[in-house]
Amino acid sequence: MKTQVGSATTRQWTLGWRTVSVMLPGTIRKAFAQAVRHTLPAGIALLLAGCPATTPSASLSETSNSSSPSASPQSTANLPRSEKPSASTGGNGQSAALSATATKSGTEENWAVQQAILNDPLLNAAINREFERVSGRDPADVHPLQVGAIAIVENYALAEYSAGVGDLPMDGYGLLIRQNNRWLMLDSIGFPGEIVLAQMANLGLPEATIQQLLNAFRQAGANFEVSDMPMYQPVMPCVTRLDDPNPPTNVRFTPVVASDNAIGQLPNGTSLTVIAPLDGWLKVRQPLVGWVSMNLTRVSCGNSLDEVQRNLDELQLKEEELAVEAADTLVRYLYRGADGVFAEAAIARFNGFAIDRFYALEAALDRHTEEVRRQVLQRVIAPGMHPQAVANFNEALNRPDLSPTLKTWRALNPYK
Repeated sequence: MKTQVGSATTRQWTLGWRTVSVMLPGTIRKAFAQAVRHTLPAGIALLLAGCPATTPSASLSETSNSSSPSASPQSTANLPRSEKPSASTGGNGQSAALSATATKSGTEENWAVQQAILNDPLLNAAINREFERVSGRDPADVHPLQVGAIAIVENYALAEYSAGVGDLPMDGYGLLIRQNNRWLMLDSIGFPGEIVLAQMANLGLPEATIQQLLNAFRQAGANFEVSDMPMYQPVMPCVTRLDDPNPPTNVRFTPVVASDNAIGQLPNGTSLTVIAPLDGWLKVRQPLVGWVSMNLTRVSCGNSLDEVQRNLDELQLKEEELAVEAADTLVRYLYRGADGVFAEAAIARFNGFAIDRFYALEAALDRHTEEVRRQVLQRVIAPGMHPQAVANFNEALNRPDLSPTLKTWRALNPYK
């Protein structure tokens, strides 16, 4: 494993598709490295670095199995939202900044991989979130996505990418997968200059394919080290399943409803492995890699009160292991899954998160739409929140830059 020397180190930490650069003293750096090891999302990492986390406000949902086109997300270009043209799933209508970085070189496959990274919704959303986090930023502060070395082995690809906002670089390595002859970003792996072997294995790549990819990547000019840092792979006690009123459900290449955007279809009841939410959609990696509308899913934490209580307790343990997916699962369970006495148990756990893990709960809520945040908060407020949970929300309102969650809380204004 790569070690660090000195009492303080400046380093870019790549958290899955999420990147943060901070100056950390020794003891904090150790804790931050533990957070990275557990794939801590950008919201919490930014908070640890002294920055509030935010998410894009645009919302797109697939409310039926219709294949009619929908408006493309505005969060696919690295410019302030008011200046962004819409971008289609095929790459048309990109901003000039994005197009300028996509110079066709090498094989057609390299070109397709390059386009998949430049149009990746999560990468672009991360750039937009950082841009919008601080009001009054100059568009010149945005460093658009660029792609470097690319290696392709069978149905997988590795590619260097770089981007940034102000003094926050977002460099990393993208792992892509080819499905239905189209390339799709699976996740980012490791840190700038360092690829984490275990992260590639956790994403399902055979060992032989990993080695072939790494060798081909070096031959393509990439300069990196291989880290043997162990990666924590959370297994959620609550399960996300498809619950579509008009099954089967489309899995899509991008979070857009369009006739040419479906990878495949899955039947109701299919269990999904969720990577991250974005504007009413879920990026999933099992059983297919792609996007599904969150409104066509339902979270189940069990069929009896005892089972639900055990699983909610386990969620708390997962959060203590720095898996923010636990807080996100709880939010989605309250939004679409918890009813009756199950909802009472989930609300109690929500209060527990708000008291003991407020940063994680806020980061999880920030990743969802205003509709989801409002509905979940209203559901928790209605029976009466724990006084300490209320105090934590109200205290956070003193920050100079409010996160989307705090803005929703302030708008609801339940406890003056």
